[in-house]
Amino acid sequence: MDRMSSSADIVGWIREIVLDCPEPWELARFWADLLGGEPARWYPGWVTIEPPPHGQRLSFQASNAPPAMAAAGAHFDILVDDLSAAHDRVLSAGAAYAGEQISPRPGPEGETVRWRVYRDPAGHPFCLVVR
Repeated sequence: MDRMSSSADIVGWIREIVLDCPEPWELARFWADLLGGEPARWYPGWVTIEPPPHGQRLSFQASNAPPAMAAAGAHFDILVDDLSAAHDRVLSAGAAYAGEQISPRPGPEGETVRWRVYRDPAGHPFCLVVR
């Protein structure tokens, strides 16, 4: 067994993604509305969305520190079937549109592939992608 496939050599695995934010309930409801799942209070200042099938657990920790987007270098990519419909949905849920990007890799038929960048209500970046 090579090193990449041996679980004996790993430190652990990602159990959940945690976002610091000033209002954990508000942000948890925003993400639950888009991705499914039910927000639940685990303890004061901590709200977790138990994942829907095929989902990742997402938690929100109370913090007044602004998200360090540039330093963190992390964001969500959300796979969607219809970019325009998903765009409308995330805007109506409270996301802020930050711009559209073009993939350097063309689609299967040679077409231009676009994705859109947003910020959730607490300023965390995420993208809607079609592949």
